[in-house]
Amino acid sequence: MSCKTHDIEPRIVTEIMRCIADISYGEVVVTIHDARIVQVEKREKRRFDLTSSANSRMKFKQGQADPGSSEK
Repeated sequence: MSCKTHDIEPRIVTEIMRCIADISYGEVVVTIHDARIVQVEKREKRRFDLTSSANSRMKFKQGQADPGSSEK
């Protein structure tokens, strides 16, 4: 079975390209069943600075109020 690029519906190619253009870090997953594209997923990665997070946790462990806590 050979599937050429021109056999893919233009709207699907457009959607895949939009997904790729929309993310800075991550992946676009194209799911294929029976030689047909049936699903496109966009998984974007968001990473945070662990240093500042670790500092706030240390303060909380030392008995200071956790800024995200609902306790008063």
